[in-house]
Amino acid sequence: MAFSVADSQSPGVHYTLGMSKPSTHLFEVGMSIDRPPGNLQDVDFILPVWRPGRYMVLDFASGVQDFTAADGKGNPLTWSKIAKSTWRVATHGASNVGVKYRVYANEFGLRTRGLNDEHAFIDGAAVFMYIEQFRTSPVRLTVRPYGNWHVTTGLEGRGEEYSAPNYDYFIDCPLEIGNQKDLEFSVDGVAHAISIFGEGNWNADTLIRDIRRIVRVQKEFWGEFPYKRYVFLLHCTPSSGGGTEHINSTVMGARPFVFNNPEGYAGFLGLVSHEYFHTWNVKQLRPKGIHPYDYTKENYSKELWIAEGTTSYYDDLLLIPAGFKTSEKYLESLAATILSDRQRPGNAVQSLADASFDAWIKYWRGTEQSFNSESDYYGKGANVSLLLDLEIRHRSMNAHSLDDVLHAMYKQFPLSGNGYELDDVQKSAEEFAGTSLKDFFDRFVYRTEPLPWEATLLFAGLQVQVKDSLPKPWIGLVTSDAGEKTRVTRVVAGSPAHLAGMDIGDEVLALDGFRVRTSELNERILGRKPGDVVKLNVFRNDKLREFTIKLVASPLPGYRIAKVVDPTELQKQIYRGWLRTPWEGSAVQKSNSH
Repeated sequence: MAFSVADSQSPGVHYTLGMSKPSTHLFEVGMSIDRPPGNLQDVDFILPVWRPGRYMVLDFASGVQDFTAADGKGNPLTWSKIAKSTWRVATHGASNVGVKYRVYANEFGLRTRGLNDEHAFIDGAAVFMYIEQFRTSPVRLTVRPYGNWHVTTGLEGRGEEYSAPNYDYFIDCPLEIGNQKDLEFSVDGVAHAISIFGEGNWNADTLIRDIRRIVRVQKEFWGEFPYKRYVFLLHCTPSSGGGTEHINSTVMGARPFVFNNPEGYAGFLGLVSHEYFHTWNVKQLRPKGIHPYDYTKENYSKELWIAEGTTSYYDDLLLIPAGFKTSEKYLESLAATILSDRQRPGNAVQSLADASFDAWIKYWRGTEQSFNSESDYYGKGANVSLLLDLEIRHRSMNAHSLDDVLHAMYKQFPLSGNGYELDDVQKSAEEFAGTSLKDFFDRFVYRTEPLPWEATLLFAGLQVQVKDSLPKPWIGLVTSDAGEKTRVTRVVAGSPAHLAGMDIGDEVLALDGFRVRTSELNERILGRKPGDVVKLNVFRNDKLREFTIKLVASPLPGYRIAKVVDPTELQKQIYRGWLRTPWEGSAVQKSNSH
């Protein structure tokens, strides 16, 4: 049987994508190369083992079935599988070599590949094979949508025909195929689209207005759009959440009814801000360890805290000039962040550089020990980025900031060039700070010293204060409810619960003889006092167990952030530049000391 992909006489690589029976969750994929070099006796077709944006080996080859190979006339070619994700085809001198295979796709939640009777979604790395010698060749894609479905993607083209300059670009433009609603708008003459699968209480005009504001603020931050058109792909389902950045698009998940909930909608806008900031930071400005991508194995990098953590810092900060967050609310959440940072034992065990490097084997494979033994290159990366920003502002007398570092590196390390390393980040930061930052990087990036929140926030005229007047009772246990069961999801190392023998996965039944769910457990613990003894009944491996736990005073208080009463002019300047807010117009509580 001849391959339809063999018909083209244009150079490069041609893919076809079909989905004739969506209920089977099987994509039908064809791929051909025209006029392979005569000395290429064998051609290796490779499917990536991971997707950019999620630093974890996922082994997409497990979903491949019915692989066949043929020349342009339909004559079968011999092939063999030589590795878990590599199929080797003997060319026998054919002027065209093509393969066909099917891919089982039912992983919408991982934002990799999914097909059902409602729609299809494809992250190219999870579906389309490549040939290393042809990674830089132009790509064409022919899509055969099911029924009356249509395609939404960042790829050039329309209808059923699309193109890309090379494989890396091709797979970095995900495809949504179905009856999604496409909302078009422009910013500064550049086309943008919001493509929504699923139902929800969103309002089209509101979404366009608010996302346009985020786009405009971030474009002003970076100074340019690095694309000709951008697509926000949005999946609205009860189980949706999270997002993944791409070269000129992002795919995001949101629950259907968050859009009329102020807290839920604020979280959604934060997600939009995060994924969109990646358009520059990681899709253009990339660490050396992931540039260029090696799709066959882990791509180790000590800079992921810049790629993800710095993005997490700015995604929240830039909501202030966008008008979605006040400086007061920002500092209120920052006070909670300080507490969270100091509550995590893993921050004293694993450095930020190591957390980045080990992301492939630790972060995305979280265990019951992760909180106690690992740091978080997203969260702590954002925290260190904030402190570095204020450090640069202070040392340069507010002449420069972390903004300048990112802008300079964006120009110094374009996508067409080499990726950056941590030494490059430090060198750029030092140039703008006007002094050495070796001590800062040694202590907070390469080692595990506690972050100096109090001293650094004082640069902006802010003081970290203890909020709680009386010590709260503490057990060191976190639970969550799933259906009718309440299970332990975290036990803090050295806490009363840990010392008593509680463990991850224990099903909590009762506190002092009375049944509890998560909310009742927390309320009743807070209703006791340090030194009290409580009894927890749990099921562990279907066996009833009882644990006697002596409550202690919480080792950390709650915090609030207050302005100093008599700030210096430099403190006010740093505050204004950092939070994009006038010092005088803020209602943050003031402190009598600084």
